[in-house]
Amino acid sequence: MKKLLVLAIAGAFSASAFPAPVGETFTGIGVSTDLTTAKYKANGVTGKQSTGPVLVVDYGMDYGNNLVGVAQAKAKIGSTKVTGDVKQKNKYTIGYQQGYRVGSDLLPYVKVDASSSKIGDETYRGFGYGAGAKYAVSSNIEVGAEYTRNNLKRSGTKLKGNDFSANVGYRF
Repeated sequence: MKKLLVLAIAGAFSASAFPAPVGETFTGIGVSTDLTTAKYKANGVTGKQSTGPVLVVDYGMDYGNNLVGVAQAKAKIGSTKVTGDVKQKNKYTIGYQQGYRVGSDLLPYVKVDASSSKIGDETYRGFGYGAGAKYAVSSNIEVGAEYTRNNLKRSGTKLKGNDFSANVGYRF
């Protein structure tokens, strides 16, 4: 009886070790959360590292030949300290990722996005570009990592930043 129980538990956990079905990964509606760390620089002044959660909603489209496009919207709603007593109060981003499905479970991609971020009492707007990769643990669960270079601006003040994100998501 004990051997049967151990075998059943091992079988349940091993299901996530097999790759997801080909052609069924990274497509459809998904929700995820990112843990993003960012460092900004403006007019020669470098801010401190700030880390916070980001909510993500996206839609993946299969273009055939393993090409997958993902349109996404992100919202960082909690405030994080950027420098001294200046805080990033929020950040909203819309973007597009173009990837190539490697096997059934890996999606390396490049991305572009447009952002609006309230830092202190001012709102900065601009664009970003980057690269990342997602791994399909199953046909519904994904984990990933991403780098984004942000170029934001307000009234001639340029704000450049580097974002590093780790994410976990569920695709319907």
